[in-house]
Amino acid sequence: MAKRTIGLADWAMRLLLWLYALVSVPLYLWFLHHMGDRWGQQLPADDSLRFWLPIVVPLAALSFTLMSCTSWWWSTETRPVLLGRKGWRFMMVFVVALSLMAGFFGSAHQDFVALVLTVMVTTIGILGLWLIPPTLSPRLLDTLPSRKAPAGPS
Repeated sequence: MAKRTIGLADWAMRLLLWLYALVSVPLYLWFLHHMGDRWGQQLPADDSLRFWLPIVVPLAALSFTLMSCTSWWWSTETRPVLLGRKGWRFMMVFVVALSLMAGFFGSAHQDFVALVLTVMVTTIGILGLWLIPPTLSPRLLDTLPSRKAPAGPS
């Protein structure tokens, strides 16, 4: 019975994480594409970044965040994967800075409200991307400590 409960809990948690990712990740990538395009429109007409900003900003955020979170989730102190447990930090600082710049400079009014909206969408999107590796893990809840009955006289 305990194995079935863990299986049901695992399935429910996996469904919840997938639903969150299916909503947050496309929203975040669309936001970066849209703001990158608006930011590019403010550049001079002969600047090649006008074309590349809406493409590069979401792809950089997607690839660098997935590389960072995969490094963090699958690494241990003795077995580093990709960037290891500590190397991912610089890439995430870069992604957050790029996202905040695109959202702020791409907004119609560069004020506090634009900054708050950008921080909210960035947080929602990065969290959605960050939760994809554990969602794909075959043992999502197996890392939780098991609750055993205390040993006593029977």
